[in-house]
Amino acid sequence: MEQSWVLDGPTRLKQFEDAYSEIGLSFKEEHPGLANKLESLPAADVTRGNPPVDPDGKTLGGMFGNVALLDIASMHPSSLEDMNFFGPYTKRFSDIKQARIDIKHKNLEAAKTRMDGALAPLLKEGEDTKSLAQALKIVINSVYGLTSAKFPTQFNDVANGMHDRNKDNKVAKRGALFMILLKHKIQELGYTVVHVKTDSVKIADADEFIIAFVNDFGKHYGYIFEHEATYDRMCIVNKSTYIAHSAYGDHMGEWTPTGTQFLHPYVFKTLFSKEPIEFRDLCETKSVKTAIYLDFNEGLSEDEHRYDFVGKVSAFSPVKPGVGGGLLMCERGEGYAAVTGTKGYRWKESSYLRDNHKTDEVDMRYYEELAGDAIDTINKYGDFSWFVDTTYAYVSPNHESNTLLERQVNGNDH
Repeated sequence: MEQSWVLDGPTRLKQFEDAYSEIGLSFKEEHPGLANKLESLPAADVTRGNPPVDPDGKTLGGMFGNVALLDIASMHPSSLEDMNFFGPYTKRFSDIKQARIDIKHKNLEAAKTRMDGALAPLLKEGEDTKSLAQALKIVINSVYGLTSAKFPTQFNDVANGMHDRNKDNKVAKRGALFMILLKHKIQELGYTVVHVKTDSVKIADADEFIIAFVNDFGKHYGYIFEHEATYDRMCIVNKSTYIAHSAYGDHMGEWTPTGTQFLHPYVFKTLFSKEPIEFRDLCETKSVKTAIYLDFNEGLSEDEHRYDFVGKVSAFSPVKPGVGGGLLMCERGEGYAAVTGTKGYRWKESSYLRDNHKTDEVDMRYYEELAGDAIDTINKYGDFSWFVDTTYAYVSPNHESNTLLERQVNGNDH
């Protein structure tokens, strides 16, 4: 349920001071410029809330704007580091983690000093260092993974039974508990938390005040946040499905789909990216644990079947009636049942259509239905036409949020 506040600058400043005092800091001392700016803000009638949830606490969805995506750099490795998990060897692990972050941000001079200079010969200006950063990431994640292995390794204490330092994977739980705490603190400050993942949070109508708080709150617990993007519009269906348009970040001007519905190539290209449709976008990979069959029964009597064995997995395309397509079936119990998502259409293997130059047989009604369903989904939370037309700017009820995004877009966000 949405709630409405009418807060003046001094009232908001007190909220931030209270939040900072809980981690032993003062907002005024940490950010004197922001504090002065906040204190001078006039009262603002801002309606904020959180995505509606069902009785089980599952997110039901919503449409939001100026959504800041703040992501923790190497969350689980940072937990290991802050917990001093490896004792005297933790610094070595920290060096590997920090070297990877340095390289990612192209801070090569700093990276050369890590690990007693071991990486210096590999870090030359003008050379692609992405592979090295990826190699370090693999090492970092592998070490973290081995701390929670069920078998003894050099990185865990499984052999010590009840004295296992990472019993029940407390490293991961530490991060999860932090994210829950962060979510509540952001909400207490009056902001809408749109989405929380393992190592990231998305905040609607974000401004520089809340971003500063998230950064400082994270540092207090050993986590470094990076402002990965700001979405000027975002429609979230549930915790795993959303579509967002980036106005700031590495993918500025691009749409970001998450979840099967918006990730489907035809849906994404037709409704959002406007890229041309290729035949591979009209191929549906289907897999089952038993076996897939095409029932070429078109033209046969109701009780007649002609099952053609395919296998456990293949790519199929829906085809128009009358071109000899089959019903896509799988073994289930003592008989056959339609493969999930294929009812109402006839199918052929995509490779057959491609190799025999019969791609014109594809039944586009199937894909138009997918696109229509996606439009209907978005319309549940707002106006689809406005949402996809990025020439119409989202105007946040939080003036400071609009100001921040404008600076970001113009490259003046620091």
